Amino acid sequence: MTDLELGAIWLAVLAAGIGGCVVLHAFGVASTYIRDILHIGAGVWIAGWPLWHGDLVPIAIVTMAALSTAVLPNVARHNDLAARIVKSVTNGDEHWTGLVHYTAVYAVFTAIGGVGDRFPAAAALLSLSLGDGIGGAIGRAFGRHRYHAPGAKVKSLEGSVAVFLAATAGVFLAMHLCHRDIALIALLGLGLVATVAEAFAPRGTDNLLIPIAVWTAATLMT
Repeated sequence: MTDLELGAIWLAVLAAGIGGCVVLHAFGVASTYIRDILHIGAGVWIAGWPLWHGDLVPIAIVTMAALSTAVLPNVARHNDLAARIVKSVTNGDEHWTGLVHYTAVYAVFTAIGGVGDRFPAAAALLSLSLGDGIGGAIGRAFGRHRYHAPGAKVKSLEGSVAVFLAATAGVFLAMHLCHRDIALIALLGLGLVATVAEAFAPRGTDNLLIPIAVWTAATLMT
C-alpha cells in the first residue's frame, strides 16, 4: 500500500472520529468525556507509524489537522457543522485552546519522529494520549482525595495514579512499536515524568508540557 493510499485511509479515520464526537454529543454524552475519548483514540496514529514508507505524507496530514483545529472556531461562526464539532468537545472547563495544543504537539513530534529517533517522540505522544486522557476520566469519576498545585487545575490522587499507570503503559507501547528495549526503572521514570508534568502544569498547558517533558526525559535516558 502506498503512502497516498494510507493517507486516504487515515483521513477517513479522522473524519469518522470527528463525526463520532458530534454523534455522541447529540446523544447526550458530556463533552468532557467525548474529549477524553478523542484524546485517547488519537494514540492510534502512533501505531500506524511503522506502515509509512516516507515522512512527507504523515507530516502533511497532522500539520493539516493542526492548522484546521486552529481555525475551526472562526469557521464555526458561519458554519453549523463546524459549530457542532466545536461544541461537542468544549465546555466551561475544557477550552478549544487545549485541542489546538494537542494537535500541534502531534504535528511537531510526528515530524521529530520522522527525521530522528522515533522512540522519544512516540513515548511523548502516547504518554499524553493515554496518561492525560485516561487519568482525566478516572479523576473526574473516582477522584476523592484532592490537591492543588499553584496555578494548576485541582487534581486528585486517584487521577494522578491513573495518569502514572496509563502513561507508563503508553511508554511501554512506544517501546514495542519502535523496537526499543529500556530498563524498567527508565520505563517507570518516564511514567512518573508524565504524572508530575500533568499535576503541576499551569492551567491549559498540560497538552504541551507532558509531551515536552517526556520527550526530553526519554532522549536523555536513552
